[in-house]
Amino acid sequence: MAKSIQDITEIIKKFREDRGWANDIPTELITALTAEFGELAEHYLWKKEFWELSEEEKDEIGFEFVDVLFYLFTLADHSGIDIEKAFDKKVPLLEKKFPVDATNEEHRKARKEYKKSGKNRLYS
Repeated sequence: MAKSIQDITEIIKKFREDRGWANDIPTELITALTAEFGELAEHYLWKKEFWELSEEEKDEIGFEFVDVLFYLFTLADHSGIDIEKAFDKKVPLLEKKFPVDATNEEHRKARKEYKKSGKNRLYS
């Protein structure tokens, strides 16, 4: 059965509370998130045809995605961030920044400007 982001956040929150893990500090969560993301990245590091995964690889990689989401959702929850609301606010900004009718060249130019400036002009 499909679960909303809020449902998943509540499951994670209860899991952590039941084990006495509810009071991690943000730097610990970010460190754990980074470690888990590294484990996820290892699965793709040298794979040229990553879209051709065996069922066993899909399971292993799926578990790594869950580990990443576990810490990401925990960090958001501890920070008072509602990911669903943030998503709903962010997508229109991305649509404005990268309009569907823009060419690939225009998208590349926007990304290049962002890298050059070091700032996301859309939000300033």
